[in-house]
Amino acid sequence: MFYNGELTLSKNYVVEIYPQDCAKVFSEWGKCAYDGFLLEHPEKVALVVFTGGHDVHPELYGEDVGAYTFTSIKRDMYEGMVFEYAFKHKIPMLGICRGAQFLCVKAGGKLVQDVNNHGGMHRIVTHDGKDLYCNSSHHQMQLPAKDAFPLAWAEPKRSPNHYLNGDNEQIEVDREYEVVYYPKINAVGIQYHPEWLSFNHPCVQYAKEVAKSYLKPNPALSS
Repeated sequence: MFYNGELTLSKNYVVEIYPQDCAKVFSEWGKCAYDGFLLEHPEKVALVVFTGGHDVHPELYGEDVGAYTFTSIKRDMYEGMVFEYAFKHKIPMLGICRGAQFLCVKAGGKLVQDVNNHGGMHRIVTHDGKDLYCNSSHHQMQLPAKDAFPLAWAEPKRSPNHYLNGDNEQIEVDREYEVVYYPKINAVGIQYHPEWLSFNHPCVQYAKEVAKSYLKPNPALSS
């Protein structure tokens, strides 16, 4: 999906890749636009949002494809090009579900290729002491690199005895990460789905708060 020329009348935009109504959560950042607008007007884009979908291909983080992993190489390649363009132009990025996992990988992390019991509402805790109940619909999970900053995780663990890698082997996991800040790429990964919740839900407000607090703005917006 691409924009039409009328979008250039607004000041700032949120570009959503593979639209799933995620951009509406971050409407304070600007009006929703799509892929083509980013390529032609990066100076007007306040935020790029990567959405849910297929699993990220494990070759991007140095593993084989596990038994429960289902990928789309076409999507990985396309979103890889979008990522490089946004990164080049210093545009902040945010990922939801698969989008969070994609940004984790682009920031040098890996993924758990299969977890259990991450469907429905469950408790998460934040690094600054918040206690939230957010939704969940995923079977893979972020394993951030050491330079990332975990902001929230599931508590207690939802899948304490089932964390599989690409060899379908059990691996050790300290936490089940739900929200992670990736300073190296100016990005935040949110594993839950704020776009599925009511606008005033605490998990929606937390997603907006995290984006505002941690993401550095596109420097072209102030020029």
